[in-house]
Amino acid sequence: MGHFTTSDSALIMLSVVVTFLCIKAVGSQLYSDFQSSKDPVTDIFSLAQVLKKSNENPAAQLTTPMLVQKYGYPVESHKVVTSDGYVLTMHRIPHGKNEYFHENEIHHQHRPVVILQHGLFASSFEWMMNKPDKLLALKLADSGWDVWLGNARGNAYSREHLTLSPSQKEFWEFSFHEMGDKDIPAVIDYILNTTGHKKLKYVGFSMGTTMFWTMMSLHPEYNEKVSLMVALAPVVYINNMMVFYKVHFIIRNAGGYVKSIGKMQVLVQLSPNISRKRYYEGNRDGTVVEVPLFGTKFCSNTWIAETVCANINFLFAGWDLPQTQINQLPLFYNHTPSPTSTKTVAHIVQFIHTGIYCQYDYGHRENMMRYGSSVPPRYNVKNTTVPVALLWGPNDAVVNPIDVKRLASQLPNLVFNSPVQYPLWNHFDYHLGKDADQLVNPVVINLLSSWAKK
Repeated sequence: MGHFTTSDSALIMLSVVVTFLCIKAVGSQLYSDFQSSKDPVTDIFSLAQVLKKSNENPAAQLTTPMLVQKYGYPVESHKVVTSDGYVLTMHRIPHGKNEYFHENEIHHQHRPVVILQHGLFASSFEWMMNKPDKLLALKLADSGWDVWLGNARGNAYSREHLTLSPSQKEFWEFSFHEMGDKDIPAVIDYILNTTGHKKLKYVGFSMGTTMFWTMMSLHPEYNEKVSLMVALAPVVYINNMMVFYKVHFIIRNAGGYVKSIGKMQVLVQLSPNISRKRYYEGNRDGTVVEVPLFGTKFCSNTWIAETVCANINFLFAGWDLPQTQINQLPLFYNHTPSPTSTKTVAHIVQFIHTGIYCQYDYGHRENMMRYGSSVPPRYNVKNTTVPVALLWGPNDAVVNPIDVKRLASQLPNLVFNSPVQYPLWNHFDYHLGKDADQLVNPVVINLLSSWAKK
């Protein structure tokens, strides 16, 4: 064994603390692949070995279309150009596994349409991280839905622009504001035009919900194009989030979040340039996308790194060891983070710091130039008049029930508001939880089905 460095020691200490807290938090309720010895140090080695075996999961190396096809479902890739020149790729699952239509017939079936929109540092692959029988996207396709998986500008599948390159700084001059202002409207219009429908259903996760509220605030006419919005882990107000409590404290005592963005820039800008490998999508168009191999580069090199990666989800999502499926973690880490801009993260940090849902704060002088005001304009959640359903986790470290309650009080057409019926449900369980097929999917499908003809 090689010599330990200072950074190795820090990682070991982090793993000891995290593992101990995980075990203490859930007691004997551990997942089947890992049995606790009640000794944190011993558990670190055991957990690392389980994760090392899980790295053999071949699905982690596939793109979204390749994995959909692997599971026996039809898949299409569609491209739409936004009004400001970004080229977005959408992945479509037009029908279920055991249904067969002639290609020209698919568009005339008039199956109800639903779009699933990912969150921060993610892509359409976010909806493919669980086991196939637990995936909401596939279950919807089998239940009669025409399923579209969105990809926001800048991520692994949407790194094109009519005039800009990802190597240019100007390409990354966006936050979720532009995603809501430009991306989601373009995607909705394209889907409706392609399918012939007048309305669709929208399911957003985390920042995928933020994009939606932002769109409705800026373009309330899109209420006429959406018949139901289902928000999983809804994000508007996040100043009570647990995961960033200490970061918030540091930011506040450092003199404000703006001063921290310069330091964050170094970290976040690594995302677009993170080591990645090219794969060909299994499509007729032979599109090439770049898939980030975060897990391969950072979570497989040493037993220490493997252990940290096995536990790090809990630091950012909330403690929920019983729902963890170790064999699915490579699918998460091999596709996360998917690239986004520093400005997107800075905009979110702004929310955490201020507790105000508003446009990007450029500082007094530039705010005056851009907005004609020293403070950025607030988004208006009340412009979302479409029926909205909220589903949130009681143990979500990002989406606090207090913040959900504040959002719910401002929605004029709230038709459903409920926690997931499991006390430890965290932020990542929607996509990785072993009981997602029992606790989340049926709720979402029932909500969508009840509004299918509306």
